[in-house]
Amino acid sequence: MQNLRRLNGTLLMLAGWIAMAALAAIAILVPYEVVGRYGIGRMSTWTNEFCQYAVVWATMMGGAVGLKRGMHVGITSLTDSLPPGPCRWVQGIGYVCMLVFLSLMTYYGFDQTMMNRNQTSSTVGISMSIPYAALPIGFLMMLLITVEHLADFLTAGRAGRK
Repeated sequence: MQNLRRLNGTLLMLAGWIAMAALAAIAILVPYEVVGRYGIGRMSTWTNEFCQYAVVWATMMGGAVGLKRGMHVGITSLTDSLPPGPCRWVQGIGYVCMLVFLSLMTYYGFDQTMMNRNQTSSTVGISMSIPYAALPIGFLMMLLITVEHLADFLTAGRAGRK
């Protein structure tokens, strides 16, 4: 379990830096594009497409970081109204559903990335597998975080029974 925690910590630090770099690029390029378009009358052809890809990467990396920090929205009206025993069952089922969903998204995201590896973006000229790779990488990070959360959940349940 310690190895998973260390791996997740390293991956999330990297994800945070990628998200910050993508957002910084967007924060620089969008005003540059606006000034170029309306102030100078000339605009770059690549900035719009690059910003779209940066948004995808920032979203997926930020989603993984947010999941680890517990920042995702949750509807807890059911679990709040249940007694402790059934509440733990519902939470456990929720973790299993998340694992299934994230596993499928990782698999199909990787499949989509591989399908688009020979396609080139129209203006930036990179392989489309680069923007598509944000999906399986982000979902895999979220999957690993969910495994860690589930292990903590199960460990807390065992400690509570003793």
